[in-house]
Amino acid sequence: MKQVQITVPYEKTEEVFNFLLDGLKVKNVMKFNADNAIILQFRSPDDSVAETMEGLKNRGVGVEYGFVDILELKASLPSETEGEHAESKMQREAALAVEEIYENVKKQSSLSFDFFAFIILAALMAGLGLVQDDVTVIVASMLLSPLMGPLMGVALGYVVKDKALFLRGTRNELIGVVLGISVGLVTALIISLLVPSKLTDIVASVDGDTLTEITRRGSFISLDVGIAIFSGAGVALSITRGNMSALVGVAISASIMPPAVNAAMTLVFGAVTGHGGVLSISGGSFLLLAMNIVMIDLSAIAMFRLKKISSIAKRSATWTAVTQFRVHRSETLYHHPSPEKSYQETAAFTPVSEGEDAKKEAEGALSKNDNA
Repeated sequence: MKQVQITVPYEKTEEVFNFLLDGLKVKNVMKFNADNAIILQFRSPDDSVAETMEGLKNRGVGVEYGFVDILELKASLPSETEGEHAESKMQREAALAVEEIYENVKKQSSLSFDFFAFIILAALMAGLGLVQDDVTVIVASMLLSPLMGPLMGVALGYVVKDKALFLRGTRNELIGVVLGISVGLVTALIISLLVPSKLTDIVASVDGDTLTEITRRGSFISLDVGIAIFSGAGVALSITRGNMSALVGVAISASIMPPAVNAAMTLVFGAVTGHGGVLSISGGSFLLLAMNIVMIDLSAIAMFRLKKISSIAKRSATWTAVTQFRVHRSETLYHHPSPEKSYQETAAFTPVSEGEDAKKEAEGALSKNDNA
């Protein structure tokens, strides 16, 4: 359940209010009168938010004038009953508004300290899992990898025609992959120096055509292409439902992080041992990595279009927020400062001379003697 809050200028209130009631069939619309605008609020089911946003944008709200805010409701009383929303039907459109999807993907595709830390940790775990031929460790590295965000940024930026998001996603995707490859190179050098017996095992597995976690990523077949397509489409679908989580991102991480680290490590191992078969595995891993990235982006783009994700409406040049007025610096909702006075009243004090003090003391003494 979401709460929709609309802020519109006075002159647009009746038009928007009637559209909510008659056009969108919204019930229980609350109207608040502010100093410079009208605020309309109402609750909306999750699967109706996208339709509401599109209708408001077509009316110019948030584009020509005013604001539209979507607020998450953790709980609400009374709760929605089955009778109120029993006509739930199979819908192709995204459950979230395109603006919500955009903000979620934009946040996940940004660079941060956590992004770099997770990339390094995921690459280290992937490298150790590949060398140990331990699929459990490799799966654990997929849980840590944050590469889902930039990849989805590329796909969504292309679909909504947002050049900034597309370029940001592409840049951060390359940064993440290059960082993972760099960690793989360093890990392979350390293993070559500290555990040279592992190189012997890897060469033996290559010569003996033994299927290991390293050798199986030395090439790709049609099944690998299908995995990349399904993972990209599945993650894009989950994003349109608001389920952008690390567990969903495993599908993409499985196609990106292990091949990137494997390509780097086998390149070092092949150079150290001078074994052509190990070097060929490195080349095959790089091809597998490139194919996965391309197919994930293409399948995600196709899924976003299938879910009818449209471009984001830009604010027009004549956009009007609300009635503009200037508030005095010290004025608040409950305090209105009084006009300053042009003069200031002060207490006057005239000092008494020493002669007058002596005279008053003598008069006091005489009055005491008379009383006695």
